[in-house]
Amino acid sequence: MELKDVIQSRRSVTQYDPAFVIDDAILQDLFESVRLTPSSFNLQHWKFVVVRDAANKKALRAASWNQAQMEEASAVIVVCGYLRACKDAERIYSEAPPAIRDNLLPMIRKFYEGNDHLQRDEAVRSGSLAAMTLMLAASDMGLATGPIIGFDPAEVTRLVGLDDDHFPVMMVVIGKQLGESRPRAYRFPVSEFVRLETIDGEGFGVA
Repeated sequence: MELKDVIQSRRSVTQYDPAFVIDDAILQDLFESVRLTPSSFNLQHWKFVVVRDAANKKALRAASWNQAQMEEASAVIVVCGYLRACKDAERIYSEAPPAIRDNLLPMIRKFYEGNDHLQRDEAVRSGSLAAMTLMLAASDMGLATGPIIGFDPAEVTRLVGLDDDHFPVMMVVIGKQLGESRPRAYRFPVSEFVRLETIDGEGFGVA
């Protein structure tokens, strides 16, 4: 599909075929696209935990307001923010030209180290961008997805074994849709959410 078609057809799906299996080959193809998501300084502040085991999905359902799609989807993908991504900078830039490496590495250290708030913000931003790439790539592959933000973060952290350097940004369920999607909910016209030059500037677009 063309990108515009993927964007227009993607929906947040809540009903899944529990018999559909998403295998390693599909996941590999999917994450090959996800790995190209942009991130600040290319630090890739994300990790993903793919949960397919039935018992583990049931436990995640209990930690997520009993949302049925957590158990019925083929997999639950826990999108994790990585708080110490800046520590990977030397590896990421190990093959960069010396002039670029020598300029960026001190800049990255100065920008992130000792600033826990910024590191968390970056992990949320990057994890969210990666989650959107994941959902669009899945839609292009004919798969259904749905982002999940209603969950107990401490319990999800425990269930998937996250350490202090990682936290759940969101979860994405993925699988084969059952039934038809409901009509798309109301969307604001472009003229209401785009302004020119300042937030109180002239509206852009046609109402």
